[in-house]
Parts: sequence; structure tokens; C-alpha cells
Amino acid sequence: MPSKKQFVQVRNERTGKWVGTKVIKADTFWLRLKGLLGKSGLEEGEGLWLFPCHQVHMLGMRFPLSVWFLDQKGFVCAIADELEPMRISPNVKGASSAIEFPAGWAELSGTIVGDKLIMEQGL
Repeated sequence: MPSKKQFVQVRNERTGKWVGTKVIKADTFWLRLKGLLGKSGLEEGEGLWLFPCHQVHMLGMRFPLSVWFLDQKGFVCAIADELEPMRISPNVKGASSAIEFPAGWAELSGTIVGDKLIMEQGL
């Protein structure tokens, strides 16, 4: 049975900026299976936090994404800021989760590899 969506807010500890204000926590089979399929895009602050995750695919997606890979402590260990549909991300060694944001979001938010992200219970 599909799980109820839970949301988190994501803050970049280095910059102090909120980089995600409505991020779906996808930690169950059903939420991970559905992902962002069927959506036509993401608004600023929207995202999907997948875990466990060390690689993503864009098969069936209709829009590019910014994908940030995080280690177990929440540090950004890799960023694919413009991952296009029908592509597969690198397999990121050391990643335990990934957050999918609108394409270009790392650059726009000033987030870089090595930044620590703080997840807080959302809506």
C-alpha cells in the first residue's frame, strides 16, 4: 500500500539559505518507484529526497533535474546540476541519498560539493 507523503525542508549550513522548502521524503518502495514520474516540472524549493540512493536514472522523465548526492552525514559529495531526460547519473561512491531539484538549482542556490545540508521536518 502506498505511503503518505512526508515533507522536509532543506537548509545549506554553510550559506544559511533554505534550498528546499517542500521536499518529498521518498524512503519507501512506493514513493521511490513513483519518484517524479508524471510531473511536468518542479517549482523553486520543490524536490524529492531519495534514500538509499547512489545513482539515479532519468528514464521516462520529461524535464532535466539537478541531482545532489549526500553521504550519511548530509555532506554533498557530488552534484549533477543539469541531468537530462533519458540519462543515467554517475554511480556515486560514498553517497547514501540523493535530492532531486529543478535543473540548475545548485548553481542558483550557491550549493557546492562539501556543503552540509540540514533536513528539518516539513509541512
